[in-house]
Amino acid sequence: MTAFLYTWNPEDWHWSDQQDAIYRVNNNKVYDTEWSCGNRKHIEIGDLFFLMRVGVEPKGIIGCGYASSQPYLLPHWKKEKADEGKFALRTDVLFKALSDKPIFSLPYLQNNHPISYGWIPRSGGVLIPEDIATELFSSIQQKFNFIPATQEEIRLYSEGKVKKVTLKTYDRSTAARQACIEHHGYNCAVCGFKFETVYGSLGKNYIEVHHLKQLANIGEEHQIDPIKDLKPVCANCHRMLHKERPPLSIEELQKRIQN
Repeated sequence: MTAFLYTWNPEDWHWSDQQDAIYRVNNNKVYDTEWSCGNRKHIEIGDLFFLMRVGVEPKGIIGCGYASSQPYLLPHWKKEKADEGKFALRTDVLFKALSDKPIFSLPYLQNNHPISYGWIPRSGGVLIPEDIATELFSSIQQKFNFIPATQEEIRLYSEGKVKKVTLKTYDRSTAARQACIEHHGYNCAVCGFKFETVYGSLGKNYIEVHHLKQLANIGEEHQIDPIKDLKPVCANCHRMLHKERPPLSIEELQKRIQN
């Protein structure tokens, strides 16, 4: 079992669709994205990754899953560096477990599984000793009750994925959802509902994203403007938009609510 430690610092990058990601993973839906792997160039499809929350409390491992690509270059995840033309290595990752609170806290890891970098590496992509990775993964698998994937299953999944996101081309991807949410916010575009207002911290930063242009009608490769072609919607409005075929427009559903 080859496993790597990836890191996420909320002070460096706002994970705008994290709550949607948690919902998807906890309900056996696919959530995959790309993640920085530091300078690590040798990661194979099917290798394990553990995601470590750093920078702000509570620190610890909040998720795990499989690398679904080898490392490749994308514009740097920090906007200022991307604007300077800098790139960073990333791999596609397929989450199998994800939480907004540490599954294993930093003190627990330091006390029970001490390693040379103290669980807070300078960058992601560091190797985790196999015996530690095996024990941690087994515990997470039992807690989240998922069936571990084989390397062949991950490879088949990887080969069947739609093309990767570039700066100008989007598909059904986390990058598109994140760009939509960052521009439009977390209020429903149909009724104005905001989950945090009703559910407090449980609903903070949660919203679903609706495609105004249905992907099944467009084809596999196409360009999406995440600002114009995607809208944040609450779960109820999302279901009502799709209750008819073709789906209702935002304006049509608003008129039905008004009537």
